[in-house]
Amino acid sequence: MNKHKNIGWLFITIVTGVLIGSLIGSLLGKALPILTFGPGPLGINNVSADFGIVVFNFSFMIYLNLAGLIGLILAIILFKKI
Repeated sequence: MNKHKNIGWLFITIVTGVLIGSLIGSLLGKALPILTFGPGPLGINNVSADFGIVVFNFSFMIYLNLAGLIGLILAIILFKKI
């Protein structure tokens, strides 16, 4: 497998791990409130470029919590095992 394909699969694995971890944290947040602990939203909010005819708006926010971090770590371990 070439290097670029590995980087692509690593990115997909990490994003999937964080999403699944955050989803589990949201579902179990009332039963285990520690899973929802985190720094809050991180990212870029409302960056726009106006070119007269075309306007681009861009936002990228990540809402990290402990469950998402656990999912990230498990995804990296899983990627290394594969």
